[in-house]
This record gives sequence, structure tokens and C-alpha cells, in this order.
Amino acid sequence: MHILRVGCELINERGFAALTFQGVAKRSGLSRPTLNYYFATRDELFHALVHEGNAIVQECIAAAKQQEDPLERVCALLDAMADAWSADPCLCQFLVNARLEAGRNPALPNGIATAIRDFLDDVVGDAIAGGALPAHTDPAPVAQLLHAMVWGAGLCLGYGGTSDPKLITKQLESAIAGGLLTQSRQAS
Repeated sequence: MHILRVGCELINERGFAALTFQGVAKRSGLSRPTLNYYFATRDELFHALVHEGNAIVQECIAAAKQQEDPLERVCALLDAMADAWSADPCLCQFLVNARLEAGRNPALPNGIATAIRDFLDDVVGDAIAGGALPAHTDPAPVAQLLHAMVWGAGLCLGYGGTSDPKLITKQLESAIAGGLLTQSRQAS
């Protein structure tokens, strides 16, 4: 839907606080009454975009869950997200902006971040249970670090100016494989 695309672009450019139906109408070439036919408020428009973004994230998570090894699951998530970025950069940039907007405005939905966090919590728990991480590892900080890295990759993809999302995700995968989810680095 053209309205969603324009709303997505405007949020990416100016943030949710600056999103107005007047701005959407002007850019889309539609009248404000037409916009109100589809969305009564800008919150509804934002929720519709979050719903679209969540569908993409759920597809990425489902693809990642096909892997048994925890490290391979994280890498599969990053690969799926890079593919999603290539397919629809505007909506994927919105995922990062939606995460930031939810941090600024707790009334906005944050399900996308929750889905990724839950997935990473499971990955870290499985890495500990499977021996890829020491049994004494506190899973919460590791999962939080991975969560920050995933969102950092998204931020870099959205605003870093790279033409190939896989360049960023492959570097992150290499860093993770080099010790974050393995015992290859022993404490000194």
C-alpha cells in the first residue's frame, strides 16, 4: 500500500514525532480524508508498519531456527536480515527506527525487539546447555550483547551507506564465531 510506504519513508527521515497526515498526503498525492479512510490516526499507521516489520523479523527468526547449532542460528538470523534488507531497505530501516522510537515513547509497540531478544535468549541458553559456552556463564549479559550487536548491524545497514548488507553481517558473524559463542578464548 502506497500510504504505508510513504509513512515508512517519512518516519525514517524525520521520526515518528514529526509524522503528520498532512505530510503523508502531500508526498503520496492523496487527500487527508482518503488517508483517514485507511488510518484514523498516525498511531494506526505506525502500528501497521510495525506489523509489516514484525512479519519480516518472524520470517528471519523462522529461517534461523532451522539451524541446530546456536552459532549457526545467530549467523542464519544475520543472513536472513541482510537478505530482507536487500529486498526492502526502507522497511528494514524502519525496523531500526521503530526500535528507537519505542525507546523514546513507551506507548509505541516494541514487539520486534522482544521477538529478537527472545530468540537470542534461547540461543544463548542452548549454547550453555550444549557446552558451547561454559556452564557458569550468565546468559542475560551475553544475550543483551548479541541483541545490541544485531541492532547495531541494523543501524549500520540503515545508515552506514553500504551497498552490500552481507559485508556487514559477515564481519559480525566472524566476530561472533571468533569467540563470543565459543570457548575458543579462555580468560587470562
